[in-house]
Amino acid sequence: MTVQIYNTLTRKLEGITGRGLNPLHINMYVCGPTVYDAPHVGHGRSYIFFDVLKRALILDGYSVSHLQNFSDVDEKIDNRAKEEGVEPIRLADRYSEEFIAEMDMLGVIRPDMYVRASESRDVMHRIALSFIRKDLAYEAGGNVYFRTSSGGGYGSLLHDTLDNLITGHEADNFRFVKENKEDFTIWLGKFDRSNMMSGRPSWNLECFSMVHKYFGCELDIQGGGMDLIFPHHEVASVMSKAYCRVEFADFYVHNGFVTLKKDKMSKSTNNFISVHSLLDDFSPESIRLYLLSVNFRQNIEFSITELREYEESISVLRKTARDSGALKNERVVGISEAEQSGEYWSEFQSALNRNLDTSGATRIMMEEMKGTGFKGKEGKSDFRLMCAALGLFNHRPSAPQSEK
Repeated sequence: MTVQIYNTLTRKLEGITGRGLNPLHINMYVCGPTVYDAPHVGHGRSYIFFDVLKRALILDGYSVSHLQNFSDVDEKIDNRAKEEGVEPIRLADRYSEEFIAEMDMLGVIRPDMYVRASESRDVMHRIALSFIRKDLAYEAGGNVYFRTSSGGGYGSLLHDTLDNLITGHEADNFRFVKENKEDFTIWLGKFDRSNMMSGRPSWNLECFSMVHKYFGCELDIQGGGMDLIFPHHEVASVMSKAYCRVEFADFYVHNGFVTLKKDKMSKSTNNFISVHSLLDDFSPESIRLYLLSVNFRQNIEFSITELREYEESISVLRKTARDSGALKNERVVGISEAEQSGEYWSEFQSALNRNLDTSGATRIMMEEMKGTGFKGKEGKSDFRLMCAALGLFNHRPSAPQSEK
């Protein structure tokens, strides 16, 4: 079977294949948080979704190399650190550690590597310098800009005419002097060709550089929220088409938002509910199922009432599984168990492989609970495989994630 997903690049449902020599090996990069505050439920939804995507791929026989960044070179961090009277790097350390701990509690399998922008300045500096030397970028007005026309311009993800370029949240404190309004910053402040600590890399350059460092020009999946389509992922596309002569990724996958009072959850607007506060009152399983209850491209208006309903469903599911003996101490599930599974797992996996239909897959799981109750060898295997796919009750697939 092949996992199919909606690709923002082509605006079609497509079967996932690797760009490299092995079509069943996937390089996946998911944009991480800017670490100046605690993770909120919107973050939780995004990383739970990509966690399930990775699980579905592994259970289908793929191997996955998964990379995620922390944006820890940012004015928001500098400003918050100044308010608290601490060093910016200490603040970033604290919230990076909190993010990892809370994703662990939510059952999100850790990436093969977390990479921090602060630890990759040398790579970003070298790439910016290479851009300048290749005439792909230029220095002007105290910043460095990417010459958009050198990459063929915009259009891979926007699918529309661009009237104005948003240069990023850094724009408020910098004066921009550009050759073309569509050019974007890759370095802010003085760029010293021999000193990477002069000025600082722009967010626009950050993810492109870290992907290039670890995957070169062989990125299969670029993931993140819908808000990253433009400018962040679009400018990565522009740079890649100029530097690598290929599209940045073969698959761009973007999830919808969790909204609160009809607005996107956001730390910058203080309109959010922290993951930590939810974990005080709800199980990780109920949070996961609730956030997976609608198609990943749709928004979810946060509802405590609906979350409580999922908590009740999880309690019944846990009891049924325990009574049938389906909950074992061993929670690592090999894909070989699929050979012992029944028709429910086959239907479940088919749903999951159709654009990661987690809502439909969950309904199939609940039908088996009401039907067979996970009894017998097939029922127990079904349950364990479903839990490994959805990340429930500490189950996880055992296939290697980084075998290339």
